[in-house]
Amino acid sequence: MKKLILLLSLICTIALTQSCFEAKAGTVELVSSEEAADIIKSQSAQLIDVRSKVEYDAGHIAGAINIPVDSENLNEIIAGLNDKEPVLVYCNGGRQSAQCAKILEDKGFIKIFDLDGGLSKWTTSGREIVLKTNE
Repeated sequence: MKKLILLLSLICTIALTQSCFEAKAGTVELVSSEEAADIIKSQSAQLIDVRSKVEYDAGHIAGAINIPVDSENLNEIIAGLNDKEPVLVYCNGGRQSAQCAKILEDKGFIKIFDLDGGLSKWTTSGREIVLKTNE
């Protein structure tokens, strides 16, 4: 009986320790265009285009908000995001989004996805983008 109680105590300790680790800030997960499309459809991910406004206006993924990673007030903008909701970041090729994903990770965001290959792989995979129209 003592062995059973000891075993149950050990299992509970491991389970509690594991859940504590899961509640802390997550790591960045690099995702393919297909995985990103699924994340956008199935989760309420905050979709963030980290490129410049000019690049964003030239074409972006539907539903994305533009938060340039080189913005002077980046920390203030990030503070307005929900760090408990998943975040999917992208740029043209992956460098800027990796930089932004690291910042989000350091700020304690729980679930961060980075689109592997950025918008260029998104479009070459046949996925659509929103183009700015002159009105």
